[in-house]
Amino acid sequence: MPAKMSESEMTRLTLEKDDSPANLYEVYVMPCLAEFVGLVIFAFIGTMVTGYVTPAGNMWLLSIALAHGFTIALLIVAIGHISGGHLNPAVTLGITIAGGVTVLQGICYVISQLLGAMVGAAFTRAILPNTTYAACSGGAHAMGGGVSITGAIVCESLLTMILVLTVLLSTVDSSTTGKALPPLAIGLAVLVGILAGGPFSGASMNPARAFGPAVAAGVWKNHYVWWVGPVIGGLVAGFIYRVFLASADRRLIAGNRNKYY
Repeated sequence: MPAKMSESEMTRLTLEKDDSPANLYEVYVMPCLAEFVGLVIFAFIGTMVTGYVTPAGNMWLLSIALAHGFTIALLIVAIGHISGGHLNPAVTLGITIAGGVTVLQGICYVISQLLGAMVGAAFTRAILPNTTYAACSGGAHAMGGGVSITGAIVCESLLTMILVLTVLLSTVDSSTTGKALPPLAIGLAVLVGILAGGPFSGASMNPARAFGPAVAAGVWKNHYVWWVGPVIGGLVAGFIYRVFLASADRRLIAGNRNKYY
């Protein structure tokens, strides 16, 4: 017997079938604007914080981790009710696999995220003095000394997988809706990911965050690392969630995980 759809899913399906201008604004335009604005803010804060800290010791890393983690948390609170607060193409990929948005919505989200990140990074370039901007490469990501390409990609994949699983299990899964504190959980996932992987792979976990400053500063060295790794992580997280961990209404393998809780 097919699983009963939740009220939110029925509402989403109804909206998707309605092609009226008002509905198109609700389903596509407004969420994409929210993602665009969110990435403008996130990329701006993320790149600006690199301009006043110097890579010397744990406090440098902690400052960057706190700025990114808290910014993500506050943005999810601010725009989560509009777009879901993806703020990351890898997260959008995982949520699309999980059935949270359609493929077309996912594509529109990613385009909006990339454009927003470019604008946010451009603001940083306009504000920081040239010497400061050059010293921090505009906030563009860089690999740690001695880290191989393979090692960086594996690191980005694992960190992104953890982040996307956190998003899926705390926001998309019907069994945790209303029970968890998604903004806090997701912000902490970003924070600890940067603390763990920042000195090695750069701990991007977000292709848009990598893309914006790369465009603004013209820094493209090993840029593909911050696409390949997060995309792999998002794919793996979406697969693990959809096949094994999701509630019965989304999971591909039969069973009822919720009866144990």
